[in-house]
Amino acid sequence: MKSIYLSLLLFCIFPLGSQEYQHLIIYGQSLSTGHQSWPPLSTVNVEGNFMIGSQIWINFGNTGNDKLNPLISNVLALNVNLPKSRASMTCAENALVSATNYIQLKTEAKFKFIASSCGAGGKTIEELSKEHYITSTYGNFIKALDCAKAITSSLECPSIFWMQGEYNYTKPVGSTGLTQGSAPTSDKATYKSLLLQLKNNMQNDILSKYKQISKPLFITYQTGAQYSRGKELTIGMAQLEASNEFDDIVCAGPIYPVTDRGGHLEPNGYRWYGEMLGKAYYRTKISGQRFQPLQPVEFSKTANPKILRIRFYVPKLPLVLDEMTVKKVKDYGFEVYDNNVKKTIQSIVIDGNSLFITFTSNIEGTLEVVYAGTNVSGHGNLRDSDDETACFKYVDLDRKNVDGTYLFERDTAETTLRPSFEPRDENGQIIYDKPYPLYNFSLAFYYKIDKDSSSYRVPNVKDIYTSKIEFQDNSGIIMFHSGTKIVVDNLSSEIIKVDIFSISGQLITSFYDQNNNNRREFDVGLLSKGIYLITLTSESGNKLHKESTLSKIITIS
Repeated sequence: MKSIYLSLLLFCIFPLGSQEYQHLIIYGQSLSTGHQSWPPLSTVNVEGNFMIGSQIWINFGNTGNDKLNPLISNVLALNVNLPKSRASMTCAENALVSATNYIQLKTEAKFKFIASSCGAGGKTIEELSKEHYITSTYGNFIKALDCAKAITSSLECPSIFWMQGEYNYTKPVGSTGLTQGSAPTSDKATYKSLLLQLKNNMQNDILSKYKQISKPLFITYQTGAQYSRGKELTIGMAQLEASNEFDDIVCAGPIYPVTDRGGHLEPNGYRWYGEMLGKAYYRTKISGQRFQPLQPVEFSKTANPKILRIRFYVPKLPLVLDEMTVKKVKDYGFEVYDNNVKKTIQSIVIDGNSLFITFTSNIEGTLEVVYAGTNVSGHGNLRDSDDETACFKYVDLDRKNVDGTYLFERDTAETTLRPSFEPRDENGQIIYDKPYPLYNFSLAFYYKIDKDSSSYRVPNVKDIYTSKIEFQDNSGIIMFHSGTKIVVDNLSSEIIKVDIFSISGQLITSFYDQNNNNRREFDVGLLSKGIYLITLTSESGNKLHKESTLSKIITIS
């Protein structure tokens, strides 16, 4: 009988809750403001959640910004006379409302939250930057801080939410770079640099004004769907890479799985994605598990010259090619180019945490792998099986009252408020009155495998599946950290003992598990912050082929 050792560093990067109010801020362009979202859905306040003045938007006609009011979704003051239709650019349902409601409900009213939207539609990242030659847009962010600080001095900002990138993909006439007359960027490295500078500016201004010690977490979405441009998906990849490279940036996932109106989201889509933002926040800030979305870890050529393997980081197995939550697209969203020639895909098969793509011809040269690219309008079908329960339900926007009138008002000429595609359950029924599915769909991506390389390992992705302990019979145990639990997977019917020691070698606690499940979970959430040595002992008849020392950094709040 031998032991496997796992060294764990337990700490909290982003402390929370030292002030009375927690100020959550969303910034960006039109998806951050909720354009084209008539009618508002989150019209009932969740106790403990507030907004500054008459609306969540600090700009665009907000009044009474010297006091707090219950947070609800309502129509932007400047939009009250716009048409009540799908095409109308009315701002009504802001994603931050449902994100804040989700966090409040999941934390069981432990905190008071103030939610503020301070972005503006139709802006490049340059136009939203502090260094832009017109300062009024970034000034709205500063205004949100100043208004909140004037209302209460017991205040801190735990997180900024960022939803922008479409105008840097499309660069419409009239959009600008940092200086007057300059063009905005669509270059990956330049966009990433601007994003990091913006993040730093916002964090530093918050630290300065609120006198808080810890930097707010920066939660971004991934720009994509119909706005994606170019094979290399430069803007989406910049956001993906930044979230993998920097500990204070978290990517909540892509935007394409939620319901939309041809680019902008529709009310369900905004509220649905808001819960995804809330989930990323909750898992990182509250549960102490840094959220990481579904994405590839490694691309490998196989012994069969017609097959490419893509191994994924999967938040929760199994992987699924989903044709119900989202509409099926060609080859489930995958494209592969061999020496710049698009290959014909014969089949796509999932096996564990990997996806195998079989082509009709052999792999010969440099491969470029694209998922959710421009040829499928930025969409794909690959997701995990995250079973996190949403707080809110998908609403039929054409629901009628008992007298035959529509529950949600619309202009006489408007035939329907529903989106063109609506998510369905396993029975093919639209999920009306059912919770939004909070699966993690794969991020859009572009990666290259050189002709002379057999594989490509994606840098900076924390892969929980690389720590695999081999047995003589070629079976394997997978051990990893998930939230406040140590998870041991792929077991036979064997007894498992877990001992937890201090760094000095003192035994802190032990778990002795005799269940016959293949997957065991051991809760370490009650441990104080510190460094611990954990030993896992298998008491089956199997002998370890070798001992492995695994090292991981985890957070437990």
